[in-house]
Amino acid sequence: MTTKPSPIPPGPRVIPHLVVRDGAAALEFYAKAFGAEEILRLHEPDGRVAHAELSLFGGSISVASEYPSLGFLAPTSDRISHTLTVYVEDVDAVAARAVAAGAKLERPIEVEFYGDRSARLTDPFGHRWNVQSRVEDVSAAEMQRRLDAMCASSS
Repeated sequence: MTTKPSPIPPGPRVIPHLVVRDGAAALEFYAKAFGAEEILRLHEPDGRVAHAELSLFGGSISVASEYPSLGFLAPTSDRISHTLTVYVEDVDAVAARAVAAGAKLERPIEVEFYGDRSARLTDPFGHRWNVQSRVEDVSAAEMQRRLDAMCASSS
């Protein structure tokens, strides 16, 4: 008698899936930049990464090479529709490691109005990452006040 598997497997219930132009290079970058551990890699006969699963920062992501015929396309320099946010102990160290591995620091590392020290990076495959550490607990009302002040000063 076989047992019916759980409809929800163990592990994270939301897993970002990143489409990249070069799956093998992306897996190497994520290991070098963020210490990602490869859990699974499936590949096409031509070597393209069909599906890979990585463990990093206490969570998981999936990575695959582009499949234009199926509409799976990597982001472009003028079109990024998402950001992956990860919390770490040392923003500066993680950002430096990512930049050394080939990521681009999009703006100076700073404390944001919502209380997190934050580095915004774009990896060589077009995916944006916010690497953050909480440095101040800020209420929703205070966040709104600070956001309003920022908007007023920039207009």
